Amino acid sequence: MKLNALRKVGALAAVSAVSVSVAVAGPNTPPPAETPPPAEMDAMGSIPPPPAGGSGGFWDSVGATLSVGYDSDYIFRGYDIGHDHVWTALDLSVPLGDNIEASIGAWYTSAFNDGENELDVYASVAFDMGTWGLEVGYTNYSYPNGIIGDGSGNGGESNEAYVSVGTTLGPVDVALAYYYDFDLEISYVEATAGTSIPLSSNVSLDPSVGISYADIDNAPAGIEDSGFNHFFAKLELPIALTPSATLTPYIATSVAQDVAEDRGEGDHFWGGIALSIDF
Repeated sequence: MKLNALRKVGALAAVSAVSVSVAVAGPNTPPPAETPPPAEMDAMGSIPPPPAGGSGGFWDSVGATLSVGYDSDYIFRGYDIGHDHVWTALDLSVPLGDNIEASIGAWYTSAFNDGENELDVYASVAFDMGTWGLEVGYTNYSYPNGIIGDGSGNGGESNEAYVSVGTTLGPVDVALAYYYDFDLEISYVEATAGTSIPLSSNVSLDPSVGISYADIDNAPAGIEDSGFNHFFAKLELPIALTPSATLTPYIATSVAQDVAEDRGEGDHFWGGIALSIDF
């Protein structure tokens, strides 16, 4: 289904986002592409069938995924905002019909800015249109240590909405996503492409690439306020340990472009590993 292709490519956003501390919006998505957060946090299996009745009823159709991961660096839309990054996430999904799925989730880390807390809560609705997929979503990024807002340690938050579309071109999944942060007044566009190469019955090699564009309404004088932000690439090796558990090591790189360079950001190379368990 093209819904799965959209979710799969949308997950790239999770390794390529912009730090709120440098005024580029705060998760994939995961993504859907991957803002949330992020990507490696998305449940990318086929849409469960509608409830068939019986004793379980509605709850039989609900899917849940618990994920934990480690990244050598916390790279968010091309910006380095933490190191030795440990995170955890819980995602829930439920079909609303044969071709509609709703999802909610939460993602947490204490590695933001090397020691500060970040909690992202997100929701989305995805539509499988046959040859392509559409997803709309909303994310609340909260920082209990006050990294944004008045910066006094009293807490802060940022709110972002997004829409993404995706399809499959031969063996390649492609997607285009637009994000807007209402608090930071930042528009962010990301185009991604990826594929999956089976290596065995339970292992695949998943390469992906993408490029982003940012438009910052309140950029300081002398700072580039719009243009290409960064180019990124990722190589994952998902290993199905059991029918419900997947271990995914990866390596990734980010190459700063106009906006990121003008804000003093450089190129990055990092890696990590994630474990996800479906219920």
